[in-house]
Amino acid sequence: MSTLAHESAEPLAGLTGRGVRVLIVDSGVDDAHPALAGAAVAHFAVDESEDGRKRVVPDAPNDLVGHGTAVASIVRRHAPDAALASVRVVGKRGRGTTEHLLAALEWAVVQRYDVINTSLGSTYLALLGRFKPAVDGVYVAGSILVSACNNLDPDIVEYPAHFASVVSVAHAALPPLALERCARRLVEFRAAGVDVPVAWRDGATAVVTGSSFAAPHVAALVARLRERHPRWNATQVKAALYDIARPMAT
Repeated sequence: MSTLAHESAEPLAGLTGRGVRVLIVDSGVDDAHPALAGAAVAHFAVDESEDGRKRVVPDAPNDLVGHGTAVASIVRRHAPDAALASVRVVGKRGRGTTEHLLAALEWAVVQRYDVINTSLGSTYLALLGRFKPAVDGVYVAGSILVSACNNLDPDIVEYPAHFASVVSVAHAALPPLALERCARRLVEFRAAGVDVPVAWRDGATAVVTGSSFAAPHVAALVARLRERHPRWNATQVKAALYDIARPMAT
């Protein structure tokens, strides 16, 4: 179990994610944006060969959508010394495939990232037989997978958020880094995800709402936790998040 006392609006104050590697699985990251100045993001993408095989390869620093840049800017804001990396699985129309997401997760296990943020998910159950081992691999490797749930309803089954080993996150009107715990639900946490200011593509900014933008707030908290407790496993990290979180307001 964790040893943290219950903390409130600014848990783990003074920690910055130093020494913690955070992987953002999304639409890519525009690290030329002023909000990411000095971040030195490592860029990768899932590439598909002619025979359909998928592998992760080095990528140019771009984001054709803006979504991944928004996620990265939130992590950067709240864990500014974390080492960021990006795997692009979403194309210019804002869509990707479940197989691309799986390839990214399987690669991330080998690379042993400390924190993996997926502000996306899949309802394609035909690949559940591959999804479960991939997520289990993340857990066994000691990585912490933080995943956004469905925006419309947290109870809509969507993966990876609905695997019990995942730190699954819904959005709410909360202050930055405030956290609520949701009793008796697979989506266990709510975080700030309403009217969040973010970086966007092409140097722009935006104000956004959704679980996609709640998840990176929690990823930043996890980066702070792993800075303080680098040897903690996923169970210990989740227990600490429960200590930090307040019961969900009703």
